[in-house]
Amino acid sequence: NHIFTVFINLTHLTFYDAAYENNVRLLFDVPFPTFSSSSLLVLKVKVQTFDVCLYILDGRFEQLHTLDIELANLFPPLEEIENQRKLPNLKYFVLCCMLQTSSYDELILPLIYRMSNLEELGLSFTTFVDDAFIDGNNLKQNILNQMSQLKQFIFDIRSFMCINNEMKLPSKEDIQQTFTDLQYTKIISCVDYFRDYRQGLCHIYSYPFLMRRFEDITNNFPGGLYPYVRVVSLYDEHPFEHEFFIRISQSFPYRFHVWKN
Repeated sequence: NHIFTVFINLTHLTFYDAAYENNVRLLFDVPFPTFSSSSLLVLKVKVQTFDVCLYILDGRFEQLHTLDIELANLFPPLEEIENQRKLPNLKYFVLCCMLQTSSYDELILPLIYRMSNLEELGLSFTTFVDDAFIDGNNLKQNILNQMSQLKQFIFDIRSFMCINNEMKLPSKEDIQQTFTDLQYTKIISCVDYFRDYRQGLCHIYSYPFLMRRFEDITNNFPGGLYPYVRVVSLYDEHPFEHEFFIRISQSFPYRFHVWKN
């Protein structure tokens, strides 16, 4: 409230500490504050919950054309919040979620569908799926075919699926084949099956990789150069050998943190 009261002509606002160690996020008690701005065009912010994201897009920033938002978690709101209002002015939208979610279909897609004039979209999240990984066919059907104005789509999506011996499991080549007619950028696909965990992981991402975090790297990591990444996490049921860490150090020259899930 104080920011928008004092700076009545504010057009750009970045509200987060870029340092990984000081991960301060916006979190509001109910009722949500009633601040608004008729001049704000660009907002970059870290928030705790999906509720805050919906409140930001409930009409209080009617001129907003750029929103870059990082969520700590992505769970359905505990109360009913406006999630139908169209957002025709929004041209650029980036959504990153730190914790795993099961709400890709329930929350992420309906939010994007409100942005009919979106020209640039960025998505980074990890989701649980029931019977099929998120692949190129999924993105084309659920996002690209729905967004007629989209000119650039960058993404970093990991989908986890429970597996059993009776399932027909797609290979890395099968997943990569679903991107053959995607025109936006180079796509890299990684597929791993962890028999001890009874779990499959499919990681698809656009390259060059522009995100600051690279999650769930396995022993099948394809390499490459990732100069923007500052945080790396590892995930595998098999131990990581010395040669693997050499590849990691070469691919992520500016990383600050590495940990194993």
